[in-house]
Amino acid sequence: MIKVVIVDDEPKLRQGLQTLIPWESLGFTVIAAAANGKEALKVIEEKTPDVVIVDIRMPVMDGLQLIEHLTSDGHHLHFMILSGYADFEYAKQAIKYGVVGYLLKPVDVAEMSANLKRIRERIEEERLQGEWREREIMSRDFCLHSLLIPQEKTEDPAKLRSKAKEADLLWTSYEVVVVYPRVSEVDRADVVNRLSIELKPKIEGQMMGLVTVIPPYTVLLLNELLRGRKRRESLYNEIRNAVGNGRFVAATGGGVSVPQDICKSFFKAQKAVKQAFFSEKNRLIDPYPLFSSSLDSPRLSVNKAEEMMEDFIFRLYYSLEVGNQAIVLSLLKEAAAFFLKQGQDEKSVKESFFFLSNAVIHKLTAGFCIELKETEAVSRFLNGIYQHDNLDDLLEETHRFLLALGKDSEHRGKEQEFKKMIDFIHRHYADNLRLETLAGLLNYSTAYLGQLFKNKTGEYFNTYLDRVRIQKAKELLDQGMKVYKVAESVGYTSVNYFYSKFKRYEGCSPSEYRNP
Repeated sequence: MIKVVIVDDEPKLRQGLQTLIPWESLGFTVIAAAANGKEALKVIEEKTPDVVIVDIRMPVMDGLQLIEHLTSDGHHLHFMILSGYADFEYAKQAIKYGVVGYLLKPVDVAEMSANLKRIRERIEEERLQGEWREREIMSRDFCLHSLLIPQEKTEDPAKLRSKAKEADLLWTSYEVVVVYPRVSEVDRADVVNRLSIELKPKIEGQMMGLVTVIPPYTVLLLNELLRGRKRRESLYNEIRNAVGNGRFVAATGGGVSVPQDICKSFFKAQKAVKQAFFSEKNRLIDPYPLFSSSLDSPRLSVNKAEEMMEDFIFRLYYSLEVGNQAIVLSLLKEAAAFFLKQGQDEKSVKESFFFLSNAVIHKLTAGFCIELKETEAVSRFLNGIYQHDNLDDLLEETHRFLLALGKDSEHRGKEQEFKKMIDFIHRHYADNLRLETLAGLLNYSTAYLGQLFKNKTGEYFNTYLDRVRIQKAKELLDQGMKVYKVAESVGYTSVNYFYSKFKRYEGCSPSEYRNP
């Protein structure tokens, strides 16, 4: 039965229509009635009718407003209008919205029955066409799947060609593109199906090819080869718009010219998806691996590979330690190239970078007390290595983190060295200490160390050393030691020189200090 909703503000008319028209014999059933357009909206949403018989003039929302609202919302309904006026303007608007019947009140039963018969014939024809379309799509989809994944390894090319012909898939060229959403396994089925729906208007609607789903992929079979960067970028952007904010990988399997080779393009596209980590970001991935030439190179033995890893660790650590930041990224890229030459896949490369980074971090922070927040930052970085979708992103983040850690370690290293230098002065003030000597021990230039000392203490090296010596001299004088002995004990070989230094800093001679 075809479902009908009657909308009219006159209760008698609503009841009369339900009683006078032989609905069942005409193939219809009245499922609801409403007094105005607004009330009808709720009823139609709930009951989902096929036909709406509506009065034009009603309070709250009139008939044409109701039809406009339903049409703009995408409802596919058949409308019959009832009107007490033979208004040409109303009729024109009704035609614009695809109204199939326009009857004047009072309603003539025979005329309305004739209109309902025409509506029924149209609906039945539409349903039949819909069924045929659905069967055609199912048949075409089945054929497409059999071309993408042949049931037999050596299926007869003539048989495959015949299948393609039946499904109207005999084209001059074919190219398969697969889209792999980076989502959880739980969500993937919904995402690939939704993506298929989003892409169909673009691909099938513009006669570019077909769209189907073969989990875990949304699959595009294109009827023209993707020649040129512009076409590839255009298709990639269409896919990105369909995906929205989600993460995904899209890869092509390259072009083929006969139906039996469609499966080869599909296989290459799947293989290319698995190389996404090593490919250029935000691009349609080619079926040819970016590092294919390196994979053919001879691999080192386990011992040699371990030696190379130790060499990378040492060079990275040393570069960061001496502040040679410019070389760090090139060393990381060199390490990545080495891992690839060893035939490592995505998981193994990430494991290698975890080991390499952890070893360098351990060396940089050796001897320092790391705060909890720094420990957490290191942990987040190391665990994050496994979350990267692209090698370039992994290299960039590793480079950024190691540089930041290197600067921090360099700062703490200098602080520690400065403390050692101060401690050295306090322990060896009686020796013939010279700034040049300390600079040589710490591998700094004399000028740099002198400036560093002035920045940290506010005094020049010799002034600071004199103050330490004079302070110690005061302690010895308080203990009753003779002046010449004190001078000798604190590092002054000349008593007169000691006298002059003491008076300069204390404002009195050593003797006056002891006997004020």
